Amino acid sequence: MLRLLLIFLGTACLTTGLRGQTFEDTLGLQPSYLTLNETLQKVLENSLDVRIEWLNWAVADAQTDAEWGKFEPSYFLSSTWRESNLPQNALEYVQTGGTFVALNEPNLFKQQSFVTQTGIEGLLPTGTQYRLFTSLGEYRNDLNRQRPPAIFYPEYAAAVGVTLTQPLLRGFGPGVNLAEVRVSRKNEAIADYQWEARLQRSIAQVMLDYYDLIFALENLSVKRNVVIFAQKLVSENQKRLEAGVLSPADVQEAEVAVAIAREEVIAALSFAVEKQRSIKGQILASLEEGAGLIFLPRDSLPIISPRTNRNELMQTALARRPDHRATIQEAEKQDIIVKYTRNQLLPRLDLQATLTANGLSGDRQGAYRDAFNRQGYDTQVGFQFSIPLGNRTAKANSAMAEHRQQQAILNIARSELTVSVELDTVIAQVKAAKARLESTRESVRLSERLLETEQKRLNEGVARTFDVLKARRELADATTRQIAALADYNKAATQLALISGSLLERQGIRIDRGGRQPQAVKITR
Repeated sequence: MLRLLLIFLGTACLTTGLRGQTFEDTLGLQPSYLTLNETLQKVLENSLDVRIEWLNWAVADAQTDAEWGKFEPSYFLSSTWRESNLPQNALEYVQTGGTFVALNEPNLFKQQSFVTQTGIEGLLPTGTQYRLFTSLGEYRNDLNRQRPPAIFYPEYAAAVGVTLTQPLLRGFGPGVNLAEVRVSRKNEAIADYQWEARLQRSIAQVMLDYYDLIFALENLSVKRNVVIFAQKLVSENQKRLEAGVLSPADVQEAEVAVAIAREEVIAALSFAVEKQRSIKGQILASLEEGAGLIFLPRDSLPIISPRTNRNELMQTALARRPDHRATIQEAEKQDIIVKYTRNQLLPRLDLQATLTANGLSGDRQGAYRDAFNRQGYDTQVGFQFSIPLGNRTAKANSAMAEHRQQQAILNIARSELTVSVELDTVIAQVKAAKARLESTRESVRLSERLLETEQKRLNEGVARTFDVLKARRELADATTRQIAALADYNKAATQLALISGSLLERQGIRIDRGGRQPQAVKITR
């Protein structure tokens, strides 16, 4: 009776010790359970990698606004006061009312003037430079002071006009003048696709880690079942020992198995901690979050059956993969730059025209009234031509742009080749993982039969405890391999979705580009 009591107490202690092998008691970590959807939602909200990459798009978007800024009109204002006391030659003297009287020294013409000019100037997408201006000058001099011939003192001269400069060769047309805006838009699209690619990689990595964590927890359950089995075997062997059926060595073998199994439980706990470390880097937004927690999966391993038709997957990948679409945008951007640099090889030929309406009066209001009534006018039309001798800089810039364009085209070909190679590799991995999963199922079935056989033989006194423990360990190993094979099959399917560009769609995530800025949205199913 005393011996049975001791056996019972020993078994209770082992069971209590098993309960103590938890994340809280062994590693001091509090489990926090998440479904896969909850985990992916946290990635969308918190991932620092995704947020950092999104800011590259924000920078590119701001740069586009900055490029549009060169077409905004500018207001200008200038004001000059001048006092002159200038010696005149004979012609100037006569022109200002001088008489043919002998002079011992040149006549000094005195004038005070205050001239103000204001208006708006700017550039149009066609390359046209415009300047809308108005000016007002107040003049006090020797000539208008001694009227006649002057009518007013002081004289107020007003002018209202427009000046246009239109490039005819270099700098002509929207294609050239909007080149920087279009390049910036392409940079914005490239940054958008790069952000989406970063998001997809983060989503895929978290899913891979999530499946590894499911494997870690289910493997932990397998190891704990081995402990329970070994503990039960210790108890049964104690009874057989008392009955004189077994030797003390059989009890000791079972006790050793318990100790080894408990070590494996602790190793499984540590493996789970290691696997959830990567998830923390994607679902936490700050250092303070997640302290003392271990994030564990609430879901079990699904069985995904992905499509493996290579032609369909290739078409989908080339149409959807953001990294490939970014290479296409880069090639289009370089095409814009090539056209711009070719235009810069041309000579400069600008058509210039100025039309001014003038008015003169004894007060400011009258001067402006007369100007708008076209009391006088001034029209100028002409052209300006220039070309650098040698034009080395423009030629070098054009050559560099064409080389970069060739690089961009080759990058598209390389991207297509990369997609093709990756698809072939992952399709093979999916098929191999599926075959391995089917094989491990057979291994588990055979291991279960072997364990049943060895237990019967032990009960009949034919087998040893060692044989039963070996069979139980083989079953545990086969179960672990089956769980690992299922996890690897899911991981391969996830990689296939990532490479084919369908990962976000499969997980119910869409990129909303309908607003001011792109954002990832989880669709509630």
